[in-house]
Amino acid sequence: MSEWKDISTAPKDGTWIQARIPGYGSDNIIAWRGWYVTDEDDEVCAWTFMTEQEPPDCWTDGVCWKVNEDGKASVQPTHWMPLPPPPAPKGEG
Repeated sequence: MSEWKDISTAPKDGTWIQARIPGYGSDNIIAWRGWYVTDEDDEVCAWTFMTEQEPPDCWTDGVCWKVNEDGKASVQPTHWMPLPPPPAPKGEG
C-alpha cells in the first residue's frame, strides 16, 4: 500500500493522483495541468479536479488558483499518493 507523500513530490506530467486537501478529505482525484500557467499569469497553481467530485468552493471551475475569482486563496493540496491500478477484467488476474 502506498504512503502519503508531500505534494511537492507529485508528478507534474498530467498523471492523475489521489490528494489530501485540508478541510476536503483525502479522496480527491486531481492532476497537474501546467499549460494553465504562463509567464504573464502566475495566478494558477495548476492542480485540477479530474472527476465529477465537488471541488472546494475556493477552486474556480475545479482549478486551484493562488487567488480565485472572489479574491480568496485556494486551499492547496498538501499530500498525494498514486491511484491504485484498475481492477483486472473478470476472468483475468
